[in-house]
Amino acid sequence: MRYLVIILSLYYLMTPFIREKAPSELDTYDGTTVDAIAYGPPNYQLYEYMKEYASIYDIPFDYALKCAREETGYRGKFHYTYTPFIDKLRRSYADAYGPLQVQVPTANDMWQDRNISADDLGYNIELNVITSFRYKRYLYEILNDWTQVYSVYNQGWKGKNRINEYAVRITGDADS
Repeated sequence: MRYLVIILSLYYLMTPFIREKAPSELDTYDGTTVDAIAYGPPNYQLYEYMKEYASIYDIPFDYALKCAREETGYRGKFHYTYTPFIDKLRRSYADAYGPLQVQVPTANDMWQDRNISADDLGYNIELNVITSFRYKRYLYEILNDWTQVYSVYNQGWKGKNRINEYAVRITGDADS
């Protein structure tokens, strides 16, 4: 098994993986495709998935990184001690799951074609990122302001009119 991981890692490092996903693929996530990123450690997976889906969903990448840091202490691609699967990071006191702390009802609103469980959000980093970014894109289309988006993301709809420090730390916009 160790040799397989080494070979796959070397293959990944030597081969350019440039994937362009069609919009229809984003709407029908099935979890059955083999993904080379998924074989990496969680810190690497989170970084690569956020980079990929930030461009697809037009989310500012630096905001995505700051959000992951706020939610679970993620410090970037080289944060080798990042362990999002332990209970403390996998599930918050607000019943939000995974690296970007998404709640199950929110996830099910973002995925009309499937039923998302807490385990799906807590253990599938790609699904967690896609769901979080879908929700942020949805909020941005309504609010048209990233500070409000992150305030609502953190506090629920009361955050629309009551911007909190969480949102300001992510966007750096104290004037909203």
